[in-house]
Amino acid sequence: MAKTSEKATGTLSGGQVFSYSLGDVANNLTFMMTSMFLMVYMTDIAGVSAGVAGTIYGVTKIWAGIADLIAGQTVDRTNTRWGRLRPWLLFGSTPLAIVFVLLFSVPAGLSPALTIAWIFLFDALFQLAYSFVNIPYGSLSAAMTQDSVDRSKLSGARSIANSLTGVALSAVVAPQFQDTTGDNIRLQFTLTTIGLGIVAIILYLICFRNAKEVVPRSATPISLKRTFAMIRRNRPLIVLCAAAFFLLASIFMMNAVAMYYARYVLGNSAWYTFLTLAQVVGTILIASLVPGITTRFGKRLGYIGAAIVTIVAFVLIYLVPGGSLAMAIVAWFVFGIGSGGTNALMFAMQADTVDYGEWKTGLRSEGGSYSILSFIRKCGQGIGGWAGAAIIGAFGYVAQAESQSGEALQGIRLATGLVPAAFAVAATVVMIWYNLDSQQHKDIVRDLHARRSVGAVSSTFAVDEARVRTTQVGDARDLLLRPPSRGVLPVVTIFEREGAGASDIAPAVAERLGVTYVAQKFSSDQVAEADAKLLVSENAFERWLSTVSYSGTQDADLARALDSAEDHSVAERNRQEVLRLVEDGAVIVGRNGALVLGRAVGALHVRLTAPMDKRVERVMSKTGLDAAAAEDRILFEDRVRAQMSKNLYQWNPHTDEYYDLVINTGTVTYDQVVEMIVKYYRAKYPEADPGATDTAPPTDDQTPTS
Repeated sequence: MAKTSEKATGTLSGGQVFSYSLGDVANNLTFMMTSMFLMVYMTDIAGVSAGVAGTIYGVTKIWAGIADLIAGQTVDRTNTRWGRLRPWLLFGSTPLAIVFVLLFSVPAGLSPALTIAWIFLFDALFQLAYSFVNIPYGSLSAAMTQDSVDRSKLSGARSIANSLTGVALSAVVAPQFQDTTGDNIRLQFTLTTIGLGIVAIILYLICFRNAKEVVPRSATPISLKRTFAMIRRNRPLIVLCAAAFFLLASIFMMNAVAMYYARYVLGNSAWYTFLTLAQVVGTILIASLVPGITTRFGKRLGYIGAAIVTIVAFVLIYLVPGGSLAMAIVAWFVFGIGSGGTNALMFAMQADTVDYGEWKTGLRSEGGSYSILSFIRKCGQGIGGWAGAAIIGAFGYVAQAESQSGEALQGIRLATGLVPAAFAVAATVVMIWYNLDSQQHKDIVRDLHARRSVGAVSSTFAVDEARVRTTQVGDARDLLLRPPSRGVLPVVTIFEREGAGASDIAPAVAERLGVTYVAQKFSSDQVAEADAKLLVSENAFERWLSTVSYSGTQDADLARALDSAEDHSVAERNRQEVLRLVEDGAVIVGRNGALVLGRAVGALHVRLTAPMDKRVERVMSKTGLDAAAAEDRILFEDRVRAQMSKNLYQWNPHTDEYYDLVINTGTVTYDQVVEMIVKYYRAKYPEADPGATDTAPPTDDQTPTS
C-alpha cells in the first residue's frame, strides 16, 4: 500500500488540483488551435491548396508520434533541483509559444513554395516543442501523488479543463473565419496567437509553481526491445491499435474539416462554438456512464456499441440540411457520446492488454503499451486530416470564397460525414477480433497474482521459483511460505467491513495461535484523520469527477499507463511487505492479504461482516460520533478500501469466494468469533506448529522441489 503520508493518502489540496488542470488549459490553447483551425488557416488565409494542406497536416501528425518517443526518452534522463518533469514546464513553455505564434504568422507576399516551407517547418517544430512540454506534464500527476483518489481527481479536473478550453477557444477563434479576405486578417491571427501564447505561458508557470514532485519514479522506462517482444504475442493490443487507427482517422477527418462545415454548410463559422459545446456535453455524459456500461456489457461490447453510435452521428452530420443549426447540434451531441465512449473504453482496454502481455510473455510494459498506442493514434490522426483535406480539394473547394459550389459542399459533407463513417465502420469490424473478454481478464489477473506471489517468495529467499511450489496440498494451496523443515506456522488474513470488529478479534486470534498480530496498514482512525478533507469534500461532484478521469484529453493513454504503472509498483511493494510480515506466522488484517496469500500453504482467509445498525452502534461507541456521522464514516471507509483494492489489484475484497470463512459478527460475541476462527484453523491445518520459530534463512537443501 502507499505510505500513510500527507502526499500519499488522498490529501492534495483543491488549489493543487486546480493548478494542475491549468496546465492542460495551456496545452490545449495551442494543441486545439492547431487541431481545429490550422487546416482552414492554411487554405483560407495562407493560400495553400487543400491537398497540400492535408499533406502537411498528415505528415506532421505522424511526426508528432515520433516526437513523443524522443521527448519521453529525453525526459526520463532529466534530473534537476526542480525535479524531472517540472523544469520542462518552466523552460519549455516559452519556445512552444514562440513556434506556435510563428506557425500562425505566415508573412504575406511569400511565394507558394516558401509558404509551404514556412508552415511545414514551424508545424514540425511546434509538434516537437509540444511533446517536450506535454509528455512531462502528462507524467506529472503520477509524480505528485501515489494515491489513486488524488490521481483520479487530477485526471478528472484535467479532462474538464480540456473540454471547457475547447469550447472557449472555438468561441474566440471560430468567428474570425467568417470573412478571411480582410486586409488585416493575417495580423489578426498573429495577435490572437500571441495572446493565447502569453496566457499559456502564465498558466504553465502557475502549474509549475504549485505542482510538487514528491513520488520517486518507479515505473519501468519505455524500452523498444521490450515493447516489441510483448506486442508480437499480444493479439488484443494489436487489435486495439488497429481499431484506434481507424477510429482516430474518422474523428480527426471530421475535426479537420468541421470549420468548413460550419462556415459553408451551416452558413456561419461562429456556430462552430455551439457544435463544440454539444460534443463536449455528449462526451462528459457518456464518460459518466462508462463504468456502468462496462459492468453490464463488458468493454468490448461497450466499445462496439459506442462505435455504432459514432457511425450514426457521422451519418446524421452528412444529412443535416443546410443552415439547420438545431439538427447539427443534435448530430454533434450524438458524436460526442459515440467518440467519448469509444475513447474512454479504449483506454480501459489498453490497461487490460498490459495484463495480457505480462501473462503471455512475462514482460509488463505499461510504457510500451502507451507508446505504441499513442503512435498509432497519431498516425490515424494524420491520415484522417490528410484524407479530409484531399476530399474537399478533389470536390473543388475554393479558398476564401463567400460560397461554395454544390459539388464542393458535397465534398465537405462527405469529409465530415460518410467517409468518417466508413472509417468508424472499419474500427467497429476490427474490434470483433478483440479476444479478451471480462471473464478471461479476471482469470488472467488471478493467475498473475499467483505468479507474482511465487516470484516474491522466490526473490525473498533467493531460490528458484520451482522450489517454493508444492503439489501435495489438496485445497489448491501450493505456495510454500517457508520450507517444510521449518514447519507450518499459522497464517490468518482478516478483512472486515468497518465496524465488524476486526481490531478486537484479530489480536485475540493471534494470541490464541501464538503468532504475531499485524494491524491494517492504516487504521480506521488514521483513514478518517488523513482523509479528513475527503470526508468533507468527497461529494457527488468529486465522485463524478473521478468517472471522467480519462475522457476528453488528447493523451489519456499516457495518464492511464502512468497510473497503472504506479499502482502496480505500489501493489508489488505491498506484496513483498506482506510476505515478510507472515514469514514466521501472523494474523494480518487488511493489506489485501486474502489475495496476496490466496494460495499460501497454511493460510486461512476470513471476512467479517455485520448488519449496518450493529456496525453503526460499534463505531459510535468507539468514536463518540452520532449515528449519521458513524454511518457516513462506515460507508466512506468501505468504499475507499474496496476502491484501493480495485486500483491496486483489480479485485473486490467483498467477494466471498476468496475466503475460507465468512462470519456475521452481529449475531455472536467476539469471543465466540475468535473460537470459531481458531478451531477452524486447527481443523484445516492440524500440522501447523506455533512453536516452530526457527528463523534461519532457508538454503537450497532446506527448500524442497515441487
